Amino acid sequence: MEDFFFYFGHRLLHTPFLYKHIHKIHHEYYNAISLCAEYAHPLEFAFCNVLPSSAGYIILGDKSHLSVFVLWMAIRLFETIDGHSGYEFSWSPYRLLPLSGSSEYHNYHHSHNIGTFGSFFTYLDTFFKTNKDYFVYKARKERIEKARESAVRNAKLDT
Repeated sequence: MEDFFFYFGHRLLHTPFLYKHIHKIHHEYYNAISLCAEYAHPLEFAFCNVLPSSAGYIILGDKSHLSVFVLWMAIRLFETIDGHSGYEFSWSPYRLLPLSGSSEYHNYHHSHNIGTFGSFFTYLDTFFKTNKDYFVYKARKERIEKARESAVRNAKLDT
């Protein structure tokens, strides 16, 4: 539920009017850092952070236990800190989940200010094709890195 509501709320925040008056505060950080994970306009914080994270608990009502909600909020908070860290930790437990995003994935959103609107998973970005620019960027970045490695290898052979 959280990913669904967050994706559409976040995408809505990137419309020109809402971006200019609300979401631009969160994007003051060109390169994402953990502190900016929760740095947002109060309306964004309420409707696009707290409400989506609480949606499952709200919908389930008395069928859910408060301890499950508290555990979920801790998982969600640590994931958003990880996603905004600017580092790709190989040991991050969030990378074990299929279709999960990454710090690089979300950092692309901050540095290019387009696409990759999902919070936890990438399936909605893939379905609505809002991550296609990210994959073009990533492929180009990998080609440049391979060319750089090849140049270094050739330079070592020449010496």
